Amino acid sequence: MNRPVRRNVVILFIDIVGSTELAERLDPELLLRILERYYDVCRSEISARGGVVEKYIGDAIMAVFGVPIGREDDALRAAGAACAAMTAVHRLSEDGVRLDAHCGIAFGQVMVVDRAGADVRVIGDAVNTASRLQSAAGAGEILLGDDVARLIRGRAVLGEIPPLTLKGKREPVRAWRLIAMEHGEPETDTTPLVGRDAELHRLTRLHEQVVAERRCGMATLLGVPGIGKSRLVREFLATLPAEVTVLTGRCPSYGLGATYRPIAEILDSLPDDGADLVGPPLRGLSSFGDSPGVSEIALAVRSLFETLARRQPLVVVFEDLQWAEPTLLDLIEDCAKWLPDVPVLILCLARPELCDSRPSWSGTVVELGPLGPQDMARLVAELCASRAEVIAHDDGAYHRVTHGSDGNPLFAELMLETLAEGADSLPPTIQALLGARLDRLATPERDTLERAATIGQTFTAGQVDALCDAEPRATATTLTRLQHGRLIRRGARPDSYEFTQTLTRETVYTLTSKELRADWHRTLASAADSTLGDVSRHLVAACRLTMEVRPGDPILHALTDRAAASLIRDGSQALHRKDLPAAIALLEQGREILPPGRAEHRTLAVRISDAELARGDAAAARTALARAEELLPGDRRNQLTCAIQRRIVSRTGTPEDLASFRARLADDLSWCRFHQLEALIHTEAGRFAPADLALRSGLARARVMDDRYEEDRLLGGLCELVQWSLTPVEEGLALCADLLARFAGDRALLVPVLVTRARLLGLAGDLPAARAALDTADAYARELRLDLPAIAAVQVRGLVEAMAGHHEQARSLFTHAAAALRAAGYDTPAVTLEIYAAREALRQGDVRQAATDLAHATARPRLQFRGELAAIMTGAAIASHGGEHEQALLAATRAVTLLDSTDDPCLRGDILFEVAQIHRAARGNPADLARRALEAYLSKGASLPARKVGDWIGDTCP
Repeated sequence: MNRPVRRNVVILFIDIVGSTELAERLDPELLLRILERYYDVCRSEISARGGVVEKYIGDAIMAVFGVPIGREDDALRAAGAACAAMTAVHRLSEDGVRLDAHCGIAFGQVMVVDRAGADVRVIGDAVNTASRLQSAAGAGEILLGDDVARLIRGRAVLGEIPPLTLKGKREPVRAWRLIAMEHGEPETDTTPLVGRDAELHRLTRLHEQVVAERRCGMATLLGVPGIGKSRLVREFLATLPAEVTVLTGRCPSYGLGATYRPIAEILDSLPDDGADLVGPPLRGLSSFGDSPGVSEIALAVRSLFETLARRQPLVVVFEDLQWAEPTLLDLIEDCAKWLPDVPVLILCLARPELCDSRPSWSGTVVELGPLGPQDMARLVAELCASRAEVIAHDDGAYHRVTHGSDGNPLFAELMLETLAEGADSLPPTIQALLGARLDRLATPERDTLERAATIGQTFTAGQVDALCDAEPRATATTLTRLQHGRLIRRGARPDSYEFTQTLTRETVYTLTSKELRADWHRTLASAADSTLGDVSRHLVAACRLTMEVRPGDPILHALTDRAAASLIRDGSQALHRKDLPAAIALLEQGREILPPGRAEHRTLAVRISDAELARGDAAAARTALARAEELLPGDRRNQLTCAIQRRIVSRTGTPEDLASFRARLADDLSWCRFHQLEALIHTEAGRFAPADLALRSGLARARVMDDRYEEDRLLGGLCELVQWSLTPVEEGLALCADLLARFAGDRALLVPVLVTRARLLGLAGDLPAARAALDTADAYARELRLDLPAIAAVQVRGLVEAMAGHHEQARSLFTHAAAALRAAGYDTPAVTLEIYAAREALRQGDVRQAATDLAHATARPRLQFRGELAAIMTGAAIASHGGEHEQALLAATRAVTLLDSTDDPCLRGDILFEVAQIHRAARGNPADLARRALEAYLSKGASLPARKVGDWIGDTCP
């Protein structure tokens, strides 16, 4: 018994209209004769086009196209069968009985059950859709599902109808009315030929030789479907002189008596003056009926070509030669071998399968491979330009088509059409093309390809062996055959393979039994290297597929736990190294796969919130917390942790919040986050000793939990804190060195350490080293797209340049960083940087600009402590420059009073030195203030500002 298989098929339903009324008024014998003739004509038209009648339901007939193997033109076959059957049914009307029918056709993925000695059974939504379309069709109508319409577009006349509300379908179904089948106009090319200059030159050169030497030449263009064989030939034919005769015939993929159909098409296309040259053996071919006498036909064809070529050069094109019967292939080779002294070029277009059926095929073979990345980008750009409405201004779609079409021009065009219609799935035409190619594979090759597709785009023979019972030698032989068929190729590693087309891998994967895929993914998860992230991928796939096909399987609960735990682990690792997009994707997958009510949702929420915050999206960070509260309703620990995290995100915590939270804390994660918030509140208020203590308390909690992520997060916070705390510069630099070693190789974690190190080096007077550290931090942040760390690097660069006396550059940097913070939703710290920019304008001597900038910045209602002090002193300095010394001194006194609430030595030194300068301008005594500033700098080990203050004291206060 064959196992059920997934397959893309076309389903056709046809039914007599008014059968109940006929049964009521006709004698049963007459009705039986009419129905039997109806069944016969329908079955005949269906079978002639390769369809299979799956069942009879009363007087309705269900037929399947794509069983036992799929073909890319199954939809065209089904539409042709429907039209022919409807015409035949109308012709059955006699004895006063008029027959009419209606029909529905749908395309989709189904399960096919083919048991020996039993009828084929087809199960899937496409069956229901085709049945409902047939019921909705009026008398004489053929209704097509949207996918079928897209598959036969260009070969049929279609009429769009309003979306149909069909029984059992949740959403309205887009449908089309099939009006008629048509051969269509010759293809016209609206975009230039791209990337085929070498092949075009070979064809042109061969034709020139054929004409010059008056001989017969043959070239065969080989390539997979859609690679551009016909497009290349059209371009070549367009370059030929007008006196060249061109004849074309196409080999059909089905049909009785099709051996000489290409020859019959050639005869029908002969110019008027060539019709008289057709000899008796060929005259019967134009009706598409095979004639007896193979030798006579071959001789007549050769004679016809010879006669035409003696008049003027002749080019004969045979398309789709992979479908040709051996007799036709013999005829073509016979012509190429025996045509004497006449200029004839025979062009054959075929898929690689031709070489399998005829290994010794003669003539020049030109194989068309996929277009390279540059040529593909150019082609997609040309296609987009001619379809401006398709993906206008959508760079993501442009790149998806460029890279996802794997160098195949037809695939790129079909993907663009799908995007234009608002869909994001694999176009049905590509599904049909690739599915048909896969169905022609032998069972061992198909089975191996299914296992390889489950592994991924790249795989090894060993991985395939792990999923099957075959001997390794058998697997190696099968892989070699798949390479020969150009479905796979050698990978970058010596032991690896890869699919030649991503879309082929996707098609194989979707057409593989979900039950098999689930089991294979579970096996792969057990064997995968956890460092590669494959464990999570395979566990998630196994979990989802098992849910879909075995929802009651007892292994599902444990499988879900494993998948969620693996995703959380991988997501946390990605977050730890600041790979934010990957972290968010992995953690969100973990959240989606975990059922509601699981305690892990709390950890997931906090980490997704961290990732979104690091990416600069505070709104998304808050959304992650709200989602956790939905998934853990009534969970007090989760509510408390989310409340603390919200304060961290918004940077709006108060001492009252801390008191409220502290009374309810009961677990280490909540304590960790509480201490981070506590440190943040103290830092915002300029109290760095308690902030340092809070972070160290949190660090102890993280170590108790054995949580490396929380531990490194707190260590990073301690490192950043040493810029402002009482920790001496040298000690801070030593901490930076330790963390640079701890985080070596993890550039995302290195960024804040490098930024801190740069500030400390600037304070120590080593400005070149500070700039070098910032250059490295900035490069890492940009490369990893770390928005907030990148802004921090710009801010510290502004501080370093201000210390260097480059005030114009510092002002520009502060302004840029402030704008970036505002764009990310951080208005309060942005105001502080705007005040710093105003201060740098003042230091350049531009009092008016400084006053304007300061007024704009301080219009905001809330200021950070640091920003408030800077605003007071910048305003005081502006007043001092204007001679308003009393106002300046009052402001300065207020600033000194505020200094009592901070233990930041450098901030104290900055403010005291600025107050000293205000006193000097007012002819007061600045000496004591300047010396206090110097002491503050020296306590920190900030040698550069200490030296400046010392020099100022020497010049001003002798």
